[in-house]
Amino acid sequence: MRKIVLTLSILLLLAVLVSACSSLNNFSSGNPSKPPIEDNPGNIETSVYIPDHPLTMNETIEQFFDQQYNAYTQLQYIDISCLLDTSQVINHNSLVWLESLIQRRKLIAEQDLCFVETTQYSYSISYVEEPDDERMEFWQRRGLNNEDEVIVHFRVSGEKAHTYPPFLGMNSMHTMRLKQIEDVWKITSHYYPGSSRFRDSTPFELTSYEEMLDNLLKEFQAFSQVNPIDKTAYPAKASPFSGERATQYANLYTVSPNPIFYDIDDWMGNCANFTSQCLWFGFGESMTSKWYAGQGGGSPAWESVENFWNYVTSARGAQEQGLHGEVAETIRQLDIGGIVQTRAARYRNTNEPYSHNLLLVDPSTLLLAQNSPDCFIYYSDIVNTDNRFFNPRYLVEN
Repeated sequence: MRKIVLTLSILLLLAVLVSACSSLNNFSSGNPSKPPIEDNPGNIETSVYIPDHPLTMNETIEQFFDQQYNAYTQLQYIDISCLLDTSQVINHNSLVWLESLIQRRKLIAEQDLCFVETTQYSYSISYVEEPDDERMEFWQRRGLNNEDEVIVHFRVSGEKAHTYPPFLGMNSMHTMRLKQIEDVWKITSHYYPGSSRFRDSTPFELTSYEEMLDNLLKEFQAFSQVNPIDKTAYPAKASPFSGERATQYANLYTVSPNPIFYDIDDWMGNCANFTSQCLWFGFGESMTSKWYAGQGGGSPAWESVENFWNYVTSARGAQEQGLHGEVAETIRQLDIGGIVQTRAARYRNTNEPYSHNLLLVDPSTLLLAQNSPDCFIYYSDIVNTDNRFFNPRYLVEN
């Protein structure tokens, strides 16, 4: 009987230690530990992050990013739920999204579908007193401030020559809310350009390994190449598109905006304005009466994701004023300087508009340039989205 009681006591103690982060006494390790294989759904490896000491507020923020980055480069999901208030649906969704991202990257690497970054680069977090936009006033008007939360603003920056994971939201303003729950700092919310992907009242569910693999094989399947418009058929007054020039512009102005144009802050979203500027340069600095911009603003077709798409895909004669090109079926058919538009996959088969523009700058790695956040991203890192593609060809001004 004494042996049975002792065994039960040991098992109970182990269960308390593995529960992780429910109280300060549960911090048993500073490194991720693997749970039993049978607890891992699908074929993706999983480990659990358990801090080895009570974290300060800033350490909580730092580990939130560090552990995600470790998971990203190791292609192994790390459960960081101990750092989050998981009673919030948005935080649950961010964890499922992270696991989906790791699963997608792992499958793409295994199937050799496209480039997957596995090198980790240094980055830094710079804290600021106040954001340089209207987010705080907006939240105050909506009554979204809680007295028991601490609000922290910061930017994440890295090495200019490298591309970072999407959850770092490079070069953009982040706002985190944290509070102490049972004497442990927890992140209650995290806003940055791209975080709207988590905002849904319905908890996300992880797509099975088999279903995601099937979807990826369809996403990357080899359709026949799009037959571009014959350049000899371009109107004499047309401005041919140069994807190389568009890429040069993107490389120069992705992080630092071109002062000859107005700049929309992260709070409002600058993605369509930025990609339109890239195309403008690719067209030899030409605009049209419906697609234009300057220091004072731009037309709807220039600065709105959905209006841009409607404009460039409208039926028009070869000689007619406008931006001419073709819709591509997959990323495989997109040429350098081509446009990718995305929206959350939960809006599939709905009339919900697309919400983000990106520009292809390197077809060999499928590297994309974007604003809001102002950084580069690999196509392999775009997960749980509907995507559509457009190849610009020429522009007729008048």
